[in-house]
Amino acid sequence: MEIEYVAVSKPKTRSGSLIDTNSLRFMYNHIQNRISDGSKRPTYAYITIESVCNSKCNYCNMWETKKGNQPNAEEWKMVIDDIRSIGAISLTFSGGEPFLNKDLFELAAYARSKGLYTMVVTNLSLFRDTWVEKISQSFDFFGISIDSTKPEVYQETRGVNWLEHNKQSIRKIMEGLANMKSSTAVCAMVTVSNRNAYEMHDLLHTIFDDLKMDCVSFNLLDPKGSPTAKNFVPTEDQIKFYKQTVLEHKTVYPILNSVRYFEQSGNYDYNCNPWKCIQINHEGTLLAPCLFISGKRFNLRETRLLDIWKQKSTQEVYKHYEACKLCNLGCVAEAAWSTYDLDFVINESLRGMIIPMRNRVTERNRGKIKVGECAAYNLLEYIR
Repeated sequence: MEIEYVAVSKPKTRSGSLIDTNSLRFMYNHIQNRISDGSKRPTYAYITIESVCNSKCNYCNMWETKKGNQPNAEEWKMVIDDIRSIGAISLTFSGGEPFLNKDLFELAAYARSKGLYTMVVTNLSLFRDTWVEKISQSFDFFGISIDSTKPEVYQETRGVNWLEHNKQSIRKIMEGLANMKSSTAVCAMVTVSNRNAYEMHDLLHTIFDDLKMDCVSFNLLDPKGSPTAKNFVPTEDQIKFYKQTVLEHKTVYPILNSVRYFEQSGNYDYNCNPWKCIQINHEGTLLAPCLFISGKRFNLRETRLLDIWKQKSTQEVYKHYEACKLCNLGCVAEAAWSTYDLDFVINESLRGMIIPMRNRVTERNRGKIKVGECAAYNLLEYIR
C-alpha cells in the first residue's frame, strides 16, 4: 500500500479541538503503517532550524558548530508542505537555539496552519514580553530547558546563569497564555545528569507548583553528546532515585514519559523503525536514516522531500535500519513503541500523557491549578 497524499486543511483553533484532530490523525497514521506493505508514513518530523547556540552546555557541543548555508523562509515552507503531505503529524523545531532564527515564529505559524502539531525546545534566553501572543499563535507545544532549582548547578551544567531570568520569563508566559485561554502547552524539558539527579523532587514541585507549567519531559544525559559529557553521566544509584521519584509523582503531575520509559531507562528494548521520526538539518538536508548513521543524505533544496520519500531506494534506507538500537534515547524508543504497540498508544501515550497534559492546560486557563500533594521526600533516608 502506497502513501495516500492528502490535501491540506487548516486545523480548528478552538481550545481543545486541535489536540483531538491530531489524536485522530495519529491513530490513522498508526493503523496505516501497521497495514502498509509499501511506503511508510512518518509520524514525527524534526527540523534543526539553527545549529548554533548561545549557551555552552557541558554535555552538548552544538554551540561549537557553524551557522552553515541555510534555506530561506520560502524554501523552508516548501519542506513543511511536503512534511505534511507525506503524512507526518507533528513538527519539532530544534537547535542549537531555535530562536536565533529570525523566521521561526513565521515558519511555526505556517506549519500550524497546514495542520501540523508544532513544537519547539528553547533555552528561553532570548524571550521578550511580546512573544506570548506569538507563542500562542505559532506553537501547540512550547518546551523550555530547565535542569535545576539551583543557580550554581544551572551555571555548571549550561555554562551560563539564566535560571532566575528564565523563571521570571516562564511566569509571564504562563500568566499570558492563561489570560488568552490558549491551548498551547508549556513543557519543562529536563536532562538528567549526575548534577541534578537528586533534585528531582524539588524540581518537580518548582516546575508545577511554583512556575505552574503544564507538563514535564525527562531524558537521560547522552554520554556521547560532547567531549565532556562523560563527566556528567548519572550513577546507577542516581538513576534509580530519579526514576523512583518521578514515577511516584506521575499520578500527581502530567509527566510526558511513559512508565515503560522509566522502567527501561538506560536499557531500552525496541526496534527503531527510523522512518517514524524524519530528521532534517539546518541546511535543509534529510538525514536518512537518522542523525547518528550516515546512510544517505538528500538535499531538499535540490529535490523535493515529497519526491524523495516516494522513491523505493529511500524507503529501503529506512527499512535497512528498522531493527537498529544504536542510540539510547527515550524519545526514539517511545516513538518506536508507538509504531507497533496499540496498547502503548492508547494507555501510555493517550491516557498516560496526552489527556493529563490537556487537563492541566484546561485547569490553567480556568485558574484552578492546585498544589500537588505527595509524601515529603527524605533524600538522606533514601541514601541510607
